[in-house]
Amino acid sequence: MIPKDWSEVDIELFVKLYPTFKDETLTDSQIIDNKIKQLSIIKNISLEDASLCTTKEAHKVKELLTKEMPTKIVEKFKLNGVTYRFNIDANDLDAGGYVGVMNAIKDDPIKNMHVSIFNLATPIKLTVKGWVDYEFKHSEVGDRMNDFKKLPLNIAYPISVFFLNLLENLTPVMEDYLSKSLEKMSKELDKTKEDLLNGDGQ
Repeated sequence: MIPKDWSEVDIELFVKLYPTFKDETLTDSQIIDNKIKQLSIIKNISLEDASLCTTKEAHKVKELLTKEMPTKIVEKFKLNGVTYRFNIDANDLDAGGYVGVMNAIKDDPIKNMHVSIFNLATPIKLTVKGWVDYEFKHSEVGDRMNDFKKLPLNIAYPISVFFLNLLENLTPVMEDYLSKSLEKMSKELDKTKEDLLNGDGQ
């Protein structure tokens, strides 16, 4: 089945499709091969079977890929039984989340999109006091991060663009913050070492 819009495309499929998007420099025959590859990826079939697809199916793929990317930010969503929220207030982006996102996009921002978004999303649960944040157990983190490969692009893409732009602007501020945090930690370790040495000498 060929998706009708980006809400039916998840991160995992988008990552596979992404290398096929830029075809301006391809020859006519390479463009045809590229379209077959796109059909193969979207329908999860072999290149040979994709080459036998109808022009109607090829047109549906073209319609999908020429649709505008989603732009509306979804602040709360449910994925694999867990409800999450995005806090789009830059002041609430902590150093841990920043480092997690920066490490992911440094290696490969597209391939690691699910990692970036996982670091930007906070799991929440409904209590008698309303929605409250909570943390996963350490043993759950890997599986929950992999859940994000199935996050629909209508949720994933807008928040990715928003935070990539935000992080670009925050980088000098956060780097300064991280640098000061490391400097403080280093001084504390030095003091602890000095105290231990003094203690041994008594």
